[in-house]
Amino acid sequence: MTCYDRSLEKARAGYDISHRFVTTVTWELPVGKGKRYMNAGGWKNAVLGGWELGTSQHFQTGPPMTVSFSGSPNVYLPGALRANQLKPNDDVKLAHVDIGLNRFPFSAENRYLDYTGFAYPASYTAGSLGRNTLQAPGLVWMQASLAKEWRFLERVRASLRFDANNPYKYHNFNPPDSTFNITNRTGVCPASLTAPCPASFGTFNGTRGSFSDIGTGRWHGIMVFRVEF
Repeated sequence: MTCYDRSLEKARAGYDISHRFVTTVTWELPVGKGKRYMNAGGWKNAVLGGWELGTSQHFQTGPPMTVSFSGSPNVYLPGALRANQLKPNDDVKLAHVDIGLNRFPFSAENRYLDYTGFAYPASYTAGSLGRNTLQAPGLVWMQASLAKEWRFLERVRASLRFDANNPYKYHNFNPPDSTFNITNRTGVCPASLTAPCPASFGTFNGTRGSFSDIGTGRWHGIMVFRVEF
């Protein structure tokens, strides 16, 4: 039967990233002894000279995602439950992620997925959607570092380093709620949505990453002083 044809499940892997661009720049600041500005030794060079600035910028597209469904009154054969898609991919998701002015409640956000672009399949039929046919939001991520090193005697070396993640506080979102459920509704509805309001379908419930992982939505910095001998 078509419903159990495993060849129809062939699709992008869940971790597949179509495009990724990473650039790294390191700049030895022209300040201090032997440099263009403040070419002097002493305390000025010890405090202001010899600093090195480094940055790393990431741009990448999002991972693939699947729209499933629940709450249907129809009857289905065992297996994956995937909805019918009524509009092209470019019409059922935002071209650029902008949740709008409202972060809470989630139902008041601009939705990444258009609720009116999906429907329940008829009884005993498979939905028109395959596996991983849509794409979650991408990633814009920057890291910056400012570092300096001092040498004492022959074997002692000290370094001071300040690392910053996401200095411009760009929010990278987790994949949105992608379970289509017509029975799960709420009274709060964005003005742009005229259909019955789903409680969470197409909304984001958090940003990507953690304190030490790539993609976290928060700006944070770490300062480290190290002595080697």
